[in-house]
Amino acid sequence: MHLIRPTLASLIVATTIMAAENHPKPAPLPQGTVLLQRFIRAVGGEAAIRDVQSMSASGQIHLPGSEETGQFSWAVADGGRCVFDLTFPNLGHSTYGSDGTIGWESLKLGDTETVREVATSTIESRRRRSNWFELALTLPARARTFDTIGLSTFDGCSAFEIRMVDDTDRVHHVFFDATTHLLLGVRLIERGPLGLADVTIRFTDWKPVGSLLLFHAVSIDHANVHMRLQFEHVSLQDVPITRFALPIGLNTPTPAEQKATHD
Repeated sequence: MHLIRPTLASLIVATTIMAAENHPKPAPLPQGTVLLQRFIRAVGGEAAIRDVQSMSASGQIHLPGSEETGQFSWAVADGGRCVFDLTFPNLGHSTYGSDGTIGWESLKLGDTETVREVATSTIESRRRRSNWFELALTLPARARTFDTIGLSTFDGCSAFEIRMVDDTDRVHHVFFDATTHLLLGVRLIERGPLGLADVTIRFTDWKPVGSLLLFHAVSIDHANVHMRLQFEHVSLQDVPITRFALPIGLNTPTPAEQKATHD
């Protein structure tokens, strides 16, 4: 009997060791910077992104609480040139842009159109918020920290969740598809006129555009209010310089006036 007990004990230990060998420890989670690099490669790579000198897009925008569909179009190019155009039934036609030197905006309601000059820094800020491709593809430049939280799900898809702090100290939770490495969405909290609000941004309908793979739909849930942009046309072809011309009705300032505006 005394001889059997050690034998049983040894058998139990051996079985435990074999079980551990058959079930190895899970691999460590990839670092946030690695996941970011995988995303950049999945959309075409850093070189292809750097080669983009201009971009244009157009499509439809669906605003909350409205049965009407708006139309948007925009173009951006190196040198700070841009133009963003939005037409919505019963809400008029608004445009803003810059030829790289002078910023402007116009609003047309019925037969009345107002055109005014705007600081180029303001136009640049508005461009960054409106160009969803720029927001997505410049994550490496805008991220101060990029740390992996773990495996998660986003809209039913297996995803890696990242905690990102951007250059303005805002915290974002970024989700990358665990298989394709593409950006699925971003969750954050924004402060608005009514206080803090949960925001979820989704990027879907990824398709090739030139040398890149780009999303063609963006939806934004802001405090239970839903808005969707559907891109019908996206191009990386050169945009004619005439697209960025100053609008008729804008008084072109003298060089001294331009300097005073920028100062």
